[in-house]
Amino acid sequence: MAPTGEPTDGEILDHLDAICATEAFRRATRCRNFLRYVVEETLAGRTDRIKAYAIAVSVLGRDESFDPQADPVVRIEAGHLRRRLEHYYLTDGSACTVRIELPKGSYVPVFVRIAPPVEERRPPPAFGRRRTALGGTVLALGLLALLGGDTGGGVPVRTVQVNAFVPLDGMGADMASGLQDELKRTLTGNPYLLVVDERHAPGAPGADLILEGSVRVVDGRIRVNARMMETRTARYIWAEGFDVSPGEMPLLDHQARVAEAIAQRACRSFGH
Repeated sequence: MAPTGEPTDGEILDHLDAICATEAFRRATRCRNFLRYVVEETLAGRTDRIKAYAIAVSVLGRDESFDPQADPVVRIEAGHLRRRLEHYYLTDGSACTVRIELPKGSYVPVFVRIAPPVEERRPPPAFGRRRTALGGTVLALGLLALLGGDTGGGVPVRTVQVNAFVPLDGMGADMASGLQDELKRTLTGNPYLLVVDERHAPGAPGADLILEGSVRVVDGRIRVNARMMETRTARYIWAEGFDVSPGEMPLLDHQARVAEAIAQRACRSFGH
C-alpha cells in the first residue's frame, strides 16, 4: 500500500537530493542552493528566518548592506526556482509521490504527497469519422478532438498543451519569455494539432500531448531544446535542438523562426 499523510523529513531530504542531482539543477548553482537552504531551514523549524534578506546574504552572495526593497534579486531567483521545479515535475519527477512547492508570494516551501498516477483507460470514440468544412474554426476542431473525430481525411486531431520554455541561464531568459506565445500562435489553426490550455478548463479532458523545452546559451549561440510528450504513456515522441545566433535579427524574429521550426517538427512526427 502506498504511504499516506504528509511526507516525513527523511523522505523530503531524499527527494531534495534527487532534485539537486539532476543535470538542470547541477548547472543552476543559485537555484540549487536556494532550494536546499529554504528546505533545510523549514525542516529545522526556522521558517521565521526565511526572508529575502537572509536568502540574499546566505545564498546569493550579497553583503550585509543588501536592501530587498531596492534589489529584486531574491524575487527573481524565486521565480526561476518555481519554473525549474515545475519543469522537473513535468519531466524527470513526473512519477514522484513527494513534491516540494514554493508558493507565490512566499519563500517558505510546502511539502506534499501526491497519489501515484493511475493509468487512464480511454473509451473508444463514440463517433465515427467527421468532416469539417473548408476553413473550419478552431472551435470545430476542438469538438472533433473531444468527440474522437478527425480532420476529414481520416487523420485524428490531437490536443497539445504548450508549456513555458525554461531558461537555464540568465542569457536565455529573453528568448524563452515569448517562445510559448509564439508557438501557440504558430500552431493555432493547424489541422492536426489543436492548442488547449488546461488552466482555463480544469474539468476538461487532459491534453493528448505536451510541448515544452528549455533555452540556454552555448558558445555564443542560443540553443532551444524542444520536446513533445504523449501524456497517456508519459513517453517522449521526439526531442530536438534548434540554434540561433544572437544579433543576426531582432529577438521577435528569432522567436518566430524557432517557433515555426518547432511547429514543423511537431507535425512531421505524425507524418504531416
